[in-house]
Amino acid sequence: MWDADEVRERIRAMAEADPECRVFGARRHRWRLAPPVPEAVVALHEREHRFELPADYRSFITTVSSGGAGPAYGLYEFGSKSWLDLQEDLDLLAVPFPHNGPFRPSPERSVCAEHAPGEEDFSPCWFTGSLAIAEIGCGSFYRLVVTGPDRGQVWTDDLGCGDALSPGPDFCDWYEQWLSRSR
Repeated sequence: MWDADEVRERIRAMAEADPECRVFGARRHRWRLAPPVPEAVVALHEREHRFELPADYRSFITTVSSGGAGPAYGLYEFGSKSWLDLQEDLDLLAVPFPHNGPFRPSPERSVCAEHAPGEEDFSPCWFTGSLAIAEIGCGSFYRLVVTGPDRGQVWTDDLGCGDALSPGPDFCDWYEQWLSRSR
């Protein structure tokens, strides 16, 4: 699915072209890729939390890198403490992602019973079936849908900035777009 050597070569070329890490996010990820995560670790994680990662992302983290250089501030390293801290409740990954188009919370559009309309805090039910995989900054993230009809898509979560949760491309296209734009 992924040509790990090609991805690494492209990132090496990007790092050479940007030694001062001036490209947005590069000062944090420094054009580095973490080692891939063993297949057995991913399989155990999926069994424990009753979901399966989308094939593109699963293949990426098991053959190319478990995290590091990528869109915005880079990919969170799968299973790391910072990655785990961002996930609302790993058992909610088995619950289908509740959105099929842009979502902006409002009293008229409450999507779950435990979140009262008009509350200002964030409800875990807004993010079921999705993983935060990268930080954009200022409270915004990229989320990978792992359960439900939009499985495999990377959504932009700008709710922390008062904007919307918006659909995007699948993981492979999302990462490839970044590789192409960052040259």
